[in-house]
Amino acid sequence: MSNPIRDLPLTEIMRPEIALTLQHVLRIYTVGSLLDAWRSPKSQRSIEQVFESPQQARHAVATCATWLGVQWDGMQRAEVGGWWTEDQFGEALA
Repeated sequence: MSNPIRDLPLTEIMRPEIALTLQHVLRIYTVGSLLDAWRSPKSQRSIEQVFESPQQARHAVATCATWLGVQWDGMQRAEVGGWWTEDQFGEALA
């Protein structure tokens, strides 16, 4: 059984400039494809370059993994946000 969160488009959860770059340059369109791509060290480096910092990329991936119920020991507690869409989470996470 597929988890509907895996099919969630990145454009619904990330700032447009990040989501669109992931889509057009790396061909990563959904939460599931982001998590799958993250498994490859080469892809990790490419994904990290799309975000403002590697920490921000790791935070985004850890957050997506957590939504799927995956334990993520690497979850950064430091404030690295800013990758999510303002429409969805702006006030709640600010």
